[in-house]
Parts: sequence; C-alpha cells; structure tokens
Amino acid sequence: MAYRRLLNRFEEQIHPKAEERCIDLGCGTGAFTRRLNAFHLQLTGVDISSKCIDLAKQKASGETYTVGDLRKLQFASESADIIVYSGVLHHIPQTAERFRALREGLRILKPGGRLFAYDPNKASPSMWLYRSPQSPFYSQAGKTENEVLLSRQDILQELRSAGFTNIRVQGLSGTTFRFVESKAARAILPLYNMYEIFLMLSPLQRRLGTFLISSASKPSVKRHG
Repeated sequence: MAYRRLLNRFEEQIHPKAEERCIDLGCGTGAFTRRLNAFHLQLTGVDISSKCIDLAKQKASGETYTVGDLRKLQFASESADIIVYSGVLHHIPQTAERFRALREGLRILKPGGRLFAYDPNKASPSMWLYRSPQSPFYSQAGKTENEVLLSRQDILQELRSAGFTNIRVQGLSGTTFRFVESKAARAILPLYNMYEIFLMLSPLQRRLGTFLISSASKPSVKRHG
C-alpha cells in the first residue's frame, strides 16, 4: 500500500506523460523506479552504491541504471523532464550537501521540468517512535547512520533556496506495512497500520503524515537581477 499511495501522489502532482525522460536520484535497488514503469517513461535510476545498482539491473524491466553521485551528476544540463528523489534527501544529513544535490537536480531539468520527492516527516509521531533515538521503540535495524528526519519547513526552504518554484510539501499517511526490520516496532505494527488509516482520513494528515511528499518545478524562463 505504501508504494501505491506514493505513485498516486506522483501521478496527481507531476502529471507524467508517456516517453518523458525521468531520472530517479538515489534509486537504491530500484524498488520505486521499477514501479514508475506504469507511466511509460524513459527511466534511469542513479545511486552512489554500485552494489545497489547491480541488484537494480538484475531486476530491471526496461529501465536503465547507473552509478552516480547526486551532488555531481553526469547528465547534460536540461536533459530531464522529471527528477525523483526516492526517499534519499534525508540520507544527506548536511544542509549544504542537500543544497548541492538539489542544485544538480535543477541543472539537469528542462525549463518547466518537475521534481518529486518523498522523505520521513520529522513532525510525524509514528516516525518519531520508529526513527528517533529518544523513542523507546527506536532500533538501528533498517536504519543507516546518515539518516536525519526533515521537517516540512526544512524542505520548503531548501527547495526555494535551490531555485525551484511551484513548491508543494505535504504529509501523506495510509502507508501501511507488512514488515519492518525492528523487532520492537514489529510488535506494534498492527497498531501502527490502524493509526495510518485513521490519520489518512483526518485533516491532520497534511501536517503529521508519516511521509513528506514534495513537488516543485524549474522556472520556465531564467530569472534576471
């Protein structure tokens, strides 16, 4: 259900068109990239881990994959219609480095090109329980050392500073799971899933949703002054 909700938001906010070029930045093993094939895009996944890219290539169903650093991409300027940050911005803990990655994304987008991103929400109670070291249910299982929780204001400000326009950052809930790495969190997973459905139906979803869904675009014309 988690990916289905993300794909629905992608379609609603990005309006992908068949044959547009989409580059999935921080694609990992390609779990989200492969699902984007439903929109008949020209898909390329990029990740800094060669092991992840090798696994993604083994599972590929038409898309291509390459090793690359989000802060210094090998793509030509204005060569992509859509860029996606697949749950990767929160893996870049330094603000300055996230800015570099966003500026690179802006560079490779065509004028009017669109950005889509999703990351855990710092304001989400369930994310705090699972991801915060202060939580009694916190576990390092399934969590990398470089993860940080980002707020809506963090992302809004960084996208704006990087030069994006038409910025929209909202919470998303209803992303239920069948399995999580942490044994402690797994014990309360049924309660978590019930909470997710409840929040999805509540107006509080926009602020407290488990994931922050971001969309933005590159200005169609260059700014002067």
